[in-house]
Amino acid sequence: MKIPLLLGVSLALPGTALAQLAGFSWGMSPDYKQAAPSDRAVLLTPFKYLAPAGDKASGRAIKRPPSQQKIADLNAAGDYQAIADQGPAVVASEKTDDGLQLMVANSLAWTGRAREAMPAYAALTHGEYADQAFLGIANIDRWQGRDDLALPLYQALLDKDPSNGDALEGAAMAAKELAPRTTVGAFGSTDSGNMQRRSGVINHRWRDGSGAQIFELETSAVRDWLPPPAPQATQPELLARYQNLAMDLKPSLELELPARFNRQLFATGRVKLFDDRASIGAGIVNWGRKATSPNALMAGLTANYLGADATGSFDLGSLTGRFDYYDISDSNTILTHSVNFNSAWRPFGSHFKPFFGLEGRKAKVSTSSYWSPVLGSGTAYAGLMGEWGESDWNLFASVQWGARLYGDAGTSWSASTGGKRWLSSDIAVSANLWSMASWRDNAAYRAQSLNVNLEKLWR
Repeated sequence: MKIPLLLGVSLALPGTALAQLAGFSWGMSPDYKQAAPSDRAVLLTPFKYLAPAGDKASGRAIKRPPSQQKIADLNAAGDYQAIADQGPAVVASEKTDDGLQLMVANSLAWTGRAREAMPAYAALTHGEYADQAFLGIANIDRWQGRDDLALPLYQALLDKDPSNGDALEGAAMAAKELAPRTTVGAFGSTDSGNMQRRSGVINHRWRDGSGAQIFELETSAVRDWLPPPAPQATQPELLARYQNLAMDLKPSLELELPARFNRQLFATGRVKLFDDRASIGAGIVNWGRKATSPNALMAGLTANYLGADATGSFDLGSLTGRFDYYDISDSNTILTHSVNFNSAWRPFGSHFKPFFGLEGRKAKVSTSSYWSPVLGSGTAYAGLMGEWGESDWNLFASVQWGARLYGDAGTSWSASTGGKRWLSSDIAVSANLWSMASWRDNAAYRAQSLNVNLEKLWR
């Protein structure tokens, strides 16, 4: 019997998507693979192209050495990637004016190198470009999930200039993210082994007065079934989530209480390290639910969980590594690992992002209750993601192809598309469609899913 792959997209399970949107990072399903961006990433592309910064507010031209003039020319041409690659060395080795430094800071931020852009902006907060520097800092805070820090900066800029369009847009988006919200979601999936899952969720998320503490309460239910005479299984549950963004390690906690089959309290915690560049998590998880199998659900399987991930940014792009280990109550173990490279190369324009990676999975013993490749399963993949959006809508599409490296793997492909549309200032609808084909248990394997959410803000 072929065992289904849990959705390989970030909007696959409503609760998971909401947790990611809020900045949480839980012990994900071992079948999880982020083939599409999180809701936050889709809602706003990694950078917004703004008009290139001028030399002086007065329009007076500045005579610069050739190395610096080259940066100014690249800025006028909109080649921000080249500036991000070459500009920091020029600023570090030469005496440069504030206008040129702003060009470099903006280019670093707009090409995703926020960690380098932040000190570059900070150095400009007392000069003639202070307002633009504070705008850049606020944007970075928001892109990194710190809307609580971004909103006061936007408001300070608006106090000085109520017509500042960029500050108005940023403040509106930060306020929207900080607002309490209720989300109702529905999800369905099926695979070539006729395994089906249907689920529904109601989630409410809010923050404390500072905006740095995030709370969630959620009720959901899943129903897994195979063709008769195989069993069917339904499990409702309650969840609670918490994260404190103001603490050094940004600790997060998820509590899960199923109402059937296994009524114990599950808990998973996670902390972030090295300036959010890495995180580690541990806990006890409801493996029967993660396995997407009525047999595993009815057996009440649990698992001790340990996981870690790390991300590094380079001139060529960003590299993310992840591993998850599950010690399951049926005496089995599952280890998954992945490395993903998001390239800064944009051969098809700024909306399209190539990515490459490796992923693997290994089980101690084989079981029919969930995918457990004893010989392992390793795949190399490459793909392309496209993102488009404005402040009230976004759309993404992703395709990838994979090749066997070892074990129970073969050639594969997957595709996903989805987006989010704000019907009003407080109501949004989002959807995601996903499909894949691969090789599993010595046979061709297919799976597909659809997820739809309706979101209401309260303010």
